[in-house]
Formats: sequence, C-alpha cells, structure tokens
Amino acid sequence: MTDYKLIIKIAITPCLILGFVILRNNFIEYQAANLQIGLLWYRVLFDLFLYISTGILLASLYETYRKIRLLRITKVILLCNILMLILFYGVSYFGFLYFASIKEFFVFNFILMGYYVFLVSHNFRKGES
Repeated sequence: MTDYKLIIKIAITPCLILGFVILRNNFIEYQAANLQIGLLWYRVLFDLFLYISTGILLASLYETYRKIRLLRITKVILLCNILMLILFYGVSYFGFLYFASIKEFFVFNFILMGYYVFLVSHNFRKGES
C-alpha cells in the first residue's frame, strides 16, 4: 500500500468502528420494533462480528501506524482523531447527535480514545518527526 492509503486507513478506522456500533444499535431497535424474536441469533452473530472486526481493525491499525510513523502527517491525523472522539463524547451531553446516547458507543469511543492516545504518546516518546 502507498503511504496515502495507509494514512486514510488510520483516519477512517475510528469512524468505521463507531459506524458498526451504530449499525448494531439500529438493528436491535429494528428487531425490537418488529418483535421478531427469531432474529435473536442474528444479533449474536452481529455482536460476534462487531467485536472480532474491532479487534482486527485495532491490530491492523498498529501495524499500519508502524509503517508510516515517521511521516509528519501521522501526528496530525492521530491528534485530529483524538479531537474528533472527544468531540463525540462532549456533544453527547447536549443531545445533538442521536447515536451518542448509545451505551456501546461510549465504550468503543473510550477504547478508541485510549488507543489513539497510546499511538500519539508512542510517536512523541520516540522523538520522531
């Protein structure tokens, strides 16, 4: 992969993971609204997909970061992602975003914030530009 594709991958990974969480919540609401008890096993499969795909994306995120950590734009992208995740957390108290009230959204948001803080601190600790 070229460096630009790797940078884009780092930039959109948190949006992709949080999008999976929103999709999961919408599926659960659809299931509850239509009272389709037979779809319970789909929910279990979707939860399994959500957690496994999140783990895979986070693991690949670190491998991607290691390949492009020397680029200056990497720090900017990581800091922008942290600010975006903090913004999602802050906006939820004002009720502007409907999906920010999802409990799993908060959990994954905090996990992603911690992961990106780790990557930024790792980048600054190494003293790389």
